[in-house]
Amino acid sequence: MRFSFLVACWLVGSLLTSEWVTSPLWGKIAFHSNRDGNWEVYVMNSDGSHQHRLTFSEAADADPVWSPNGRQIAFMSKRDGNWEVYVMDADGKHPRRLTHHPGIDAEPDWSPDGSQIVFMSDRNIINEDHFFNLFVMDADGSNVKQVTDLGFGTNPMWSPDGEWLLFRGREIYACRTDGTDLWKVTPPKPAISMSLGGWSPDGKQVLYTEAIKSNVNTAIPFIALLAPRGRAEVIQWKRIKLPQLAIKAVSFSADGKSILFAGTQPFAGAEERGDWNIYRFGLVGKELTQLTNNQGDNNSGPREWNSRLSISPQRLTPTQWGEIKGTKLPLELTR
Repeated sequence: MRFSFLVACWLVGSLLTSEWVTSPLWGKIAFHSNRDGNWEVYVMNSDGSHQHRLTFSEAADADPVWSPNGRQIAFMSKRDGNWEVYVMDADGKHPRRLTHHPGIDAEPDWSPDGSQIVFMSDRNIINEDHFFNLFVMDADGSNVKQVTDLGFGTNPMWSPDGEWLLFRGREIYACRTDGTDLWKVTPPKPAISMSLGGWSPDGKQVLYTEAIKSNVNTAIPFIALLAPRGRAEVIQWKRIKLPQLAIKAVSFSADGKSILFAGTQPFAGAEERGDWNIYRFGLVGKELTQLTNNQGDNNSGPREWNSRLSISPQRLTPTQWGEIKGTKLPLELTR
């Protein structure tokens, strides 16, 4: 009996290690694809299995992002004539429009407690050059507030500690959630064009890409290591050496141990034809895994959520972002 008890304890301990916690059994990746002839939102398991479509609109739906508890997905859509921010249940049901403005409202991201959404918009811009600023609203679309007044700012992303907003101008910047304390994340001599990948789950690193010459679809990923104790400072920039792939739309995995991106083989005609698939690249083991396999289609914008690494907005804890938030056995092993 004692032996059986020890074995059971060992099994439970093994299940609670990061290897089990970050297993593809628990992870989901939302992305957008034109594989069915139109830009729609899709979801798949973290290993690329069980790919299925969530949105069914004649207009484009894109840039999905998980709510912190994984129950909802925010995205942008042109189904009502111009880009607006929408939210739907994680299974694609009950899509709801959150923004209502003749300008462009797009690229949403959730606050870490799930109570607010940041997005970019060209509302309040007088001329027709479509300069963007950052706006924040409650998760139900109410209480919209302008955060920045810089005339630039796209692809905003909330920091895991809830204190900062990352966004892209010509370079990568960060500011407080009220728009103050603006600082630059990218190095002193920036590339011609950059794209933002986002925060690492622990908030200590920022992922971004630098374009090769002027081709934003042939980019090099970099990680900016941030100073400790919340200082608005970068202490190191490090290039990620990937296999020979043209890449775009990078993001950290849910556990921060790998990056996800849209990639294509760099041969003539591949980019124009739209042969973009989603890959995972391990930052430690350097292993490359192709998750989608669609010829002639464009799959992009991967964002991962993992139930074993998430923080529910109803049950915030003082533990570090990215640590285990629960100790329940996997459902498949309790039956």
